[in-house]
Amino acid sequence: MEGVLLGGSHFPAGAVAFLLLLLLLNAIWKRLRQKNILSSQELLIIYVMLIIAALLSSFGLAEQLLPNLVGINYFATPENKWRELFFSHIPHWLVPWDPKDQEKQAVARDFYEGLHYGEPIPWGAWLIPLISWSIFALLLFSAMFFLAKLVKRQWIERERLTFPLLHLPLEITREETATPFFRNKIMWFGFAIPFIYHSINGIHKFLPYIPELPVIYVLNQLFQTRPWSDLFVIYLVVSFSVIAIGFLLPSDISFSFWFFLLFFRTQELFASMFGATLDNMPVYPARFFVGYQSVGACVVVALYMLHLMRRQLGEIWQSSRNYVVGLLISVILAIIWMVLAGMNFLVASIVIISFLFFISLVLSRCVSEVGLLMIQGLFRPIDIIALAVPRSVLGAGNLSIMSLMDGAFMRDVRGILLPTFMDGFKISDVTGIKERSFHIAFLVAIPVAMLTVLPLQLWIIYRHGGVTLNSWFLMSNPQLYFQESASILSASSHSYDIRAPIFFLIGGSVAFFLYVMRTRYWWWPFHPLGYAMGASWPVIVYWFPLFIGWFIKSFVNKYGGLRLFIQARPFFLGMILGEFSTALLWALICSLAGVPAPYIPLC
Repeated sequence: MEGVLLGGSHFPAGAVAFLLLLLLLNAIWKRLRQKNILSSQELLIIYVMLIIAALLSSFGLAEQLLPNLVGINYFATPENKWRELFFSHIPHWLVPWDPKDQEKQAVARDFYEGLHYGEPIPWGAWLIPLISWSIFALLLFSAMFFLAKLVKRQWIERERLTFPLLHLPLEITREETATPFFRNKIMWFGFAIPFIYHSINGIHKFLPYIPELPVIYVLNQLFQTRPWSDLFVIYLVVSFSVIAIGFLLPSDISFSFWFFLLFFRTQELFASMFGATLDNMPVYPARFFVGYQSVGACVVVALYMLHLMRRQLGEIWQSSRNYVVGLLISVILAIIWMVLAGMNFLVASIVIISFLFFISLVLSRCVSEVGLLMIQGLFRPIDIIALAVPRSVLGAGNLSIMSLMDGAFMRDVRGILLPTFMDGFKISDVTGIKERSFHIAFLVAIPVAMLTVLPLQLWIIYRHGGVTLNSWFLMSNPQLYFQESASILSASSHSYDIRAPIFFLIGGSVAFFLYVMRTRYWWWPFHPLGYAMGASWPVIVYWFPLFIGWFIKSFVNKYGGLRLFIQARPFFLGMILGEFSTALLWALICSLAGVPAPYIPLC
């Protein structure tokens, strides 16, 4: 289903497809037998489990972990010297190949080039590494679960975050709202807009003389001379779902996200005009000075969120002591795992704590409060360590394990489960479903998904050959972090980059100022999350539809007020339903016909 990514977001198309299928079966059965197969509560529990399955089959585990474990062996050459730099620092229980042996061993070569007919998949070589990494993954998931339990009262009960990505699932599954929703003509008008737009592009795949409508436009191609040509990428993306989310969001949030993208591009413009260095943040699509502003802002955002919980600390310890202990045990065991893998204790501690609190918690807030379809930050734990010491101080042992972990878990974090845990707790709060039901759902869904997707994807890759499949997951991502680590270890100069703490302090100070203004003045339009995430990949992709959604809402609020906003809400929910339904429809049609599906930016 090229063109439609079924996982990889916190509103995954695959989960939506199964939910719509279950709703259809429910409707048919009710017409025949006058009762539903599944209640609305059961549908919502299943939907959360489907999100977990979709995430773990894509960015959350399988698609990033498996290639990362063999890529270093397959892509190692005498020229890049990866064997000399890294092999001896990788324990044999972490990878399916022998670190004491040569490059391009059979288990890695067959992974990328495919097995001949009748050749067996080397399950035995993969067993121990998969068990080892599954233990680490479960410790991360466990820590995220307990962290979600600790912050849920603040986010759900006190701050009343809106969880925009749950609006549609709740609307179409609850019996008291589903029937009026599907009978609402205004909703179907909203549904029709993305359906017609993307269907024209679907027809174009079969009838090329039908003109294709633009879905993405790169604005940079208009800028041919400096300083404009030095601007980082600016996309104009047609995403009806994100337009709808932008409309449904509080205006300060949708405004801040598109505004700060342009704010950072303006920084780049002036930096180029004054001849500043325009090097990039390592392995991220942002300039260095922008990336470290984001680091500082995210640290302040995380600390502020914890600051808001200060009055609850006694209550948390009394009522949720087990969750505090569970979080501590999960973190400690994860650190022990990393130390056994070869990392320094202090480095391992910084990595896991910064990943959970400064990356996962902040990005989860972007899902629960902002409704970003996909999440990705601008830094990894190694970038936080680089605030204090040169990266080369870490040495080959730490960098070898961190390169494996960055590729599998730490860099592209759009598959983390913390937002999904929060979704379950929010659904429980809204519908009255017992939280225990979601606890059981999590306990079932995670191991079942892991036991299913890991061997299934291994089978697919070995049968087809990784070089013929997704080039990012199989080719680029497994090389990226070892290339970076090799350049760090091989650099002639290991000097400390003083720019990092300077821009970190600037970013933290701006975020702190934004929080002060936001708490003192109700009219203040700038949200600190927008500043923290303004140059990240999700905002690069979605800033334009967020701007359109904000503009429409501003118009509606000015001329129609709350009444018109409420009347327009089904129209925009219909746009979300229409875009996802159309994407799934054309993915199925094109898959059966053997042609690429039209590109629809769902994540």
